[in-house]
Amino acid sequence: MIPDGISDRYDIVQILQETAATAVLIVNYKKIGALRILKAIHRAHPNAHSILSEAHLLQGIKSSQIPTIISVEDTDEMYYLVEEYVEGQSLREYLLDTTITKETLLNIAISLCNVIEALHNADGGPILYRDMKPEHVILQNDTVRLIDFGIAVRKSEAAKARPLGTINWAAPEQLKAGPLDERCDVFGVGKILEYMLNNSFEKDDYRLRKLVSQATDEDIQNRIKSITILKNRLLELQGKTNKKYADKRDLCKKIAVVGTSHAVGATRIAINMCRFLNKKGTDAYYKDEKGNNVHNLMENFDGAKIKDGILYHDNFRGILNYGEAVETQKPPKGVYLIDCGVDMEAALDCDKIIVIAGGALWQKQCFPDWIGDKTVTLIGNMSGKLSMIKLAKSLKKKVYMYPHSTSIMGLSKEEERIIQKILQDEKLCY
Repeated sequence: MIPDGISDRYDIVQILQETAATAVLIVNYKKIGALRILKAIHRAHPNAHSILSEAHLLQGIKSSQIPTIISVEDTDEMYYLVEEYVEGQSLREYLLDTTITKETLLNIAISLCNVIEALHNADGGPILYRDMKPEHVILQNDTVRLIDFGIAVRKSEAAKARPLGTINWAAPEQLKAGPLDERCDVFGVGKILEYMLNNSFEKDDYRLRKLVSQATDEDIQNRIKSITILKNRLLELQGKTNKKYADKRDLCKKIAVVGTSHAVGATRIAINMCRFLNKKGTDAYYKDEKGNNVHNLMENFDGAKIKDGILYHDNFRGILNYGEAVETQKPPKGVYLIDCGVDMEAALDCDKIIVIAGGALWQKQCFPDWIGDKTVTLIGNMSGKLSMIKLAKSLKKKVYMYPHSTSIMGLSKEEERIIQKILQDEKLCY
């Protein structure tokens, strides 16, 4: 399967793959002494035009992260394509003897999102890569490159595409010949993210685990909807933001307040944090995810005002649950205190998490496996000092003691002091 007539220009360095009808070679271009990849396929092969399709797809892609097509040629018996040889180490090779940091993991994942984003925004319509796996991710010092576009397809032609891909890496709808769109590549990048996470120092990072779960959801309707959304979620984890994207979405900082059991005071602390932030000049809004606490407060707050679905009373601002009519309004910018009740799963969708623990002997408390994460804040409420010291030792985590207060309409000086300390220590606010 080595094409006739190439020996005057190329020396064969290595045969990477060879079948009865195809071949992939590393060759040396004699004229300048540069390595190239040469792909050949017999004209009689059913996929003979795949080489032409690959070359056509990659023309005009604005990304230095994909191989440059050098030429597409043919003989009486076969077509062959010559492209740039991408030197470097595959991600699989790299992770065989390396445990990566969170910083490196995020850098690689964001770089992969960049190249997939370029494909999805290609002139002539989105290109679906469909073949994401560690062997195809090449690391060149600080650069991440993507190779092997043999099964890439234009989205407009995806309905006719054969069900190709690698089991355990390709999206389920891709292997079942289901309808395809950009979300199959979101799945692929999500699997790479999972692979890196399992080989990192951050394998228990609950935010990354949540992101992997959302990117690789087998139900395409529940999956992260675009590679740009995935990239910006990764940028947020990296401590950076895409300002253009953030302005478009009017992103707010969401702080979850969740209890380890019922009646530990999560609602009260969330409301008081909202009051404190507004008093100090930061726009903050309380939102109850599981009930109608704001409606109940409305009935008990004298002089409360309502505007655009928000209850205003002194330093408190609460978002009323009016259903979709209010949800579709443009949300105000600021800090959201999300009262999650005891729903730990709901808390994972927020930017920061505050867990409220009680100290009563009769309370059976549920601590999630991610409680020890450094981004999670733990507050003990309605509990004694000794029980909180014991809790801190058992969890190997700092515990803030919330002061006892009988007031339900305002903040005591002691409450203000501890809230300010928590917000500053844990960097929970802007």
